Amino acid sequence: MRFFGYLRVALFTTVNIVANGVTLGRYVWLEGRVKGGVFTNWARRFRYGPRKFVKPTTEQVIVELIKNVRRVRVFGSGHSFNAGVVSQEILVSLDDYSGLIWKDPDKRQIAVKGGTRVRDVIALLLDEGLAFSALPSHDAQSIAGILSTDVHGTGREWGFVSESVVRLKLIDGNGEVHECGPSDDLFEAAIGGIGAVGVISEVVIQGVERFNAEQKVQTKTLASVEKDLDRLLQRNDHLSLYLFPFADECRVNTWNRTDKKQSPLGDLREFVRTSVDALGAAWIGNLLAYTGLLRTVSSLVYGVEHGSHLILESNKAFNRTIYHLHQELEFTVPFEDTFEVSRRFIGLYEEMYHLGLPYAIFEVRFTPKQERTLIGAGRDRRSTWIDLVCNDSHGFEKYYAAAEDLVKEIEARPHLGKFCETFDQEYLARIHQDTFTEFLNLAERHDPESKFANDFTSRLFGRGTIRTSEAGSQP
Repeated sequence: MRFFGYLRVALFTTVNIVANGVTLGRYVWLEGRVKGGVFTNWARRFRYGPRKFVKPTTEQVIVELIKNVRRVRVFGSGHSFNAGVVSQEILVSLDDYSGLIWKDPDKRQIAVKGGTRVRDVIALLLDEGLAFSALPSHDAQSIAGILSTDVHGTGREWGFVSESVVRLKLIDGNGEVHECGPSDDLFEAAIGGIGAVGVISEVVIQGVERFNAEQKVQTKTLASVEKDLDRLLQRNDHLSLYLFPFADECRVNTWNRTDKKQSPLGDLREFVRTSVDALGAAWIGNLLAYTGLLRTVSSLVYGVEHGSHLILESNKAFNRTIYHLHQELEFTVPFEDTFEVSRRFIGLYEEMYHLGLPYAIFEVRFTPKQERTLIGAGRDRRSTWIDLVCNDSHGFEKYYAAAEDLVKEIEARPHLGKFCETFDQEYLARIHQDTFTEFLNLAERHDPESKFANDFTSRLFGRGTIRTSEAGSQP
């Protein structure tokens, strides 16, 4: 099993990089899609045939569909790590409901349909000389999907894509269209609500003047980073860390707005760097992990790793398209607990390593207080996000099962768009308290028949449990 899992990760990663390279970045093989009536998520782990697959082209078609079905789930790009996109009845793709609706150059705003991929929103902004103020690390998601999972980046003063949203339209379970802004409770329920209150059909984005970003990747000792973390956060617009098991070194990634000219061949150099990272994790990282050598050579490998220094268009600096085939379990803790909690999860990996775990890295990011969501993991406090990134091969489930137990023990807040197998309504109620109750009340009001429910959301929210007889009936 280890051998076949190793080959799967290595070959899938390689094919994805080659396909992206030969098409000059136009095609990404590792993306969620429906082909021949069968849905697969980006990592090819969730694969099933919904009873009916629909690709609406207008808002009115979406409204009529919702009014006339019993159960429906919507997916944007399938860039998900859990069963939230699985539908017992109707699966809807918004790929054909995408593109520009209007633009207002004077206000630096554009309105896009919910199915528009983030990379396409970026292109529309660039056409107007605009950009997002900042971005997370991936651009494959639809704008509706990235908001429904409250996707974050990292930054001293910026943290979430939702901060660039002026207002949005949402079609609820009654088939009613609502327009809401950041001060509205329905907006807060939609952000991070994984589709439980409705389908985001339109988003108004606030752009800023396009700019370059200076991206630096450096290797430092973990002890020095822990000592200087506050200074690093003050000196850089955006900061993230990669921590490694059995190593005293870590990778420090920084991004800063700059007036400097872009680096010669910067896009190509960035593609090569991210491709080498992905291939190294897939081929070498997993080989070292499964042969038991990771404990011995980890510090040596990371100690000699070369850094990078590039000036890129901001979206090219923030985003990366190429990843190795992996899984993610992510959660937040209060900022002051950053290193204590990181050490506990790295220590857990090291304790379980003898069981045959795959290669893993631990990505650490930072966000300011988030006030635009009811149940997003970054809600209402300065947060540290710890992402347990394991190669998608034999053994990761063992580690994640133990890690989820530890998450619950320390009462961390899970990212509901990532691996999420044992969290339930009781746990979410405990960590979110009154805002979770408010969220459930809004879900009951805007989806009284639980049309947007599936087994995954029923476990998390306690609404719309799917019965076998119901799943087998016609809409």
